[in-house]
Amino acid sequence: MRHLALFLAPLTLALVSATGCASFKIKDKPAGYIEVSEYTGYQGAADLRMKAPDNVGLSVKTFANFEGGSLPLWSEDLVKKLGVRGYVLTSQKPVESANGVAGTRFDFRYIPHGADEEKFYTALLFISDEWRIVAQFAGTAELEAAHEKDISALLSELKIRGCKASEKTCKGPQPGPLATPKANLESLEAKRAELAAKAAEEAAKAAEPAPAG
Repeated sequence: MRHLALFLAPLTLALVSATGCASFKIKDKPAGYIEVSEYTGYQGAADLRMKAPDNVGLSVKTFANFEGGSLPLWSEDLVKKLGVRGYVLTSQKPVESANGVAGTRFDFRYIPHGADEEKFYTALLFISDEWRIVAQFAGTAELEAAHEKDISALLSELKIRGCKASEKTCKGPQPGPLATPKANLESLEAKRAELAAKAAEEAAKAAEPAPAG
């Protein structure tokens, strides 16, 4: 998945041997997912990609944090950059990893250019002193509800590493309410109307009686 390319592009991770603990740990992965790739890279930064049989994707990616980096700061950055790309933020709420690190869940909807179906994208953002860790679920919008249990399952197993003794970052405050541009929602609603009209037209054509032979 490339949803966070703009958010994280400057921080390329080399695929070299790990030194120290991995940036996150998942004891038991959500049931039914096929592991596509997994590695531990520079200084323990880890990356995991999985896919469900219905093509809903799950990935957990790690990128470096820096001095002053916090959950509110990186949350605002994430929402702003996805907003530029036309995503619509539909909900935001606090979450917590299995080892008690504070995070924020962001749910988005979007219709890719030229596509004929709406997509959902959920990002679970965690910030430790060392890392920015983003768990991502994405797929066809109609499958979102069916995979809600997988998000809960992941959170119950996901342990975030890189917290210092003070835990200031890992136990820090939640971001305030964020939003994507109003124009994004208007555009999404217009695209939904177009897809609905197209589906109705195709259904009407399919229901027409065959020409008499």
